[in-house]
Amino acid sequence: MSERATPPGWYLVPDGEELEAPEEGGTAHGPGEAPEPEPTAEPAPRPAPGPAGVEVSAPCWNCRAPVAPRDARCASCDRTRTHVLLVCAEPCLELRHGPGPPLHLGRHPDWAPRTAAAFAGWNKISRHHASLTVEPDGSAWVEEPETGTRNGTYLNRARIAPGVRTPVRDGDQLRLGLRVSFVVRLYGPGPGTG
Repeated sequence: MSERATPPGWYLVPDGEELEAPEEGGTAHGPGEAPEPEPTAEPAPRPAPGPAGVEVSAPCWNCRAPVAPRDARCASCDRTRTHVLLVCAEPCLELRHGPGPPLHLGRHPDWAPRTAAAFAGWNKISRHHASLTVEPDGSAWVEEPETGTRNGTYLNRARIAPGVRTPVRDGDQLRLGLRVSFVVRLYGPGPGTG
C-alpha cells in the first residue's frame, strides 16, 4: 500500500477512506455520514431573466430604483445609466460616479469629500491626488493636478503626466502612489462597457 499525502485538516483511516478531522470538542464523521452544513451567506438576488419580449429592470447605480433597459435615465433621480465603478481592496472602498463634475481622489476633506475619510491615515496619498471625469458618451478620463503628486498616479503601471487628461478603459488598474489600487469598470452606451 503506498503512502499518499492528505490535505491539511484530513486524516487517513486504515481502509483508505479519507475523513474530515474532528474540530475541538467535536467528533469525526464516519463513512457514509454527511457533515452538518455550515451556514453560508446568501448572494444578493439578481433579476431573473424574463420571458421573451418582457423587459427586466436593473437598479439605478445612484439611487437603486428600478430602471427599464429602454430608459436612458432613472425616473427617480434623473441620472443616466452611464457611470464608472472604482473598486479598491485596501482600504475597502467602492465608488460609483456618473457624468458631471469630476470625482476627486485624495485626502483633503473639502476637495475630495468622498475619499478623504478612507484615506485619512494613508500619508502616501496626496491631499489632491487625482480627478476622474465621466463623459455622457461613457468615456472616462483621469487627471493628476498640474502641480503633480509626490507619489504619482499610475494607469496600468505607467505613471501619468501631471495636468494631462488620460483616457481610462474598462478593466484598467488605477493606482494612487504605490499601495492604493482601483479596478475600473465602465458602464455606458458604448461598446466594451458593462
